[in-house]
Amino acid sequence: MDQINLVFITVFIFVMVGLAHYFSLKMLKVTPDKKARYRKIFWYFYGIFFVIFGGINLIEKGEFHWFFGLQFIFGFVIIILNGLGKMGREN
Repeated sequence: MDQINLVFITVFIFVMVGLAHYFSLKMLKVTPDKKARYRKIFWYFYGIFFVIFGGINLIEKGEFHWFFGLQFIFGFVIIILNGLGKMGREN
């Protein structure tokens, strides 16, 4: 790899970690109701992400791979549990 590419990748990663840190500090000041709503949105996004990429990999490969099927099912279960209110509950 070229030296410029390595510097670019390093700077990009530092910026992404800095943004994650900034948003995590902002979340400390958010009310519990908003945190619960953000968690619900996060779980939907996470489940949809798994369903989409599991489905794409299943279709793309043209044959059944157990890992991609498991990924698809896992995402679907996350979406269903989140809809029923079972995900992200404080116990």
